[in-house]
Amino acid sequence: PMAGEFAFARWKKQCLSASDLSRKGSIDEPIVDLVNFINGQESYFTTSSCSGRISVFAEKSEEKKKGCDWLLISHTGADAQEVMAALCDHTGSAMFKFEPFVLHAQCRTIQDARLMHQAAVQAGFRNSGITLGNKGKVMVAVRSTHCLEVPLSDRGRMLVGQEYIAHLVTMANSKLEENEQRVQRFFHNLKDLLTNRAESLRQPEARNRRNQSGEEHRKQKQQQERGPDSCAAQDQEESDGGTDDLQGLFEGKEMPGK
Repeated sequence: PMAGEFAFARWKKQCLSASDLSRKGSIDEPIVDLVNFINGQESYFTTSSCSGRISVFAEKSEEKKKGCDWLLISHTGADAQEVMAALCDHTGSAMFKFEPFVLHAQCRTIQDARLMHQAAVQAGFRNSGITLGNKGKVMVAVRSTHCLEVPLSDRGRMLVGQEYIAHLVTMANSKLEENEQRVQRFFHNLKDLLTNRAESLRQPEARNRRNQSGEEHRKQKQQQERGPDSCAAQDQEESDGGTDDLQGLFEGKEMPGK
């Protein structure tokens, strides 16, 4: 267990000190507090995250792996006019996409992973899961399935009209708002579960301290009740014995054991 803790601490230090390799290069603003809270816990650290976003991108070729041009990205909502403007003068095949919040966190133990997973599922991220790696790494993925992906054009030719795009934007904004509420519930659930666990761990310690204090108080009380009588009797015996010895000495009697 100690080796595992040392390994986890080393992995956490390496991860948090490394450069952010995401295209954006920083934590999304809507989840900065959540990510900082998780990374501030002894038992967790995040390896990747996205707050949720609406995007429009154009594939450069028929093979998706060849890359794409990002025409619009928003983590806080979109506007139909913005989407239409982003589609101007492009020659690729454009897609409109909503992606919900996703977060990957490494956990110190399987118990820590279960706690985070519970917080996620209760918040509505029902597609969340726990993964156990070969090197002892315990990962939690917090995610949901309420995505949206729709083609808008084919090699520069529009497939839908402005009214339909406005409808898509309204749907995506609604999903993004629901997504934000789930993120806040997850944050709230995680804090509550961690607080409850910390209190449950402290309760036995406090109970033991109370029991020890009560035992000491009981012993002190018993000593106070019995102590003076026994001490007085012992003093009396010592005093009586001392008087007999002195009397024998003065009378010239031989002392026992001398």
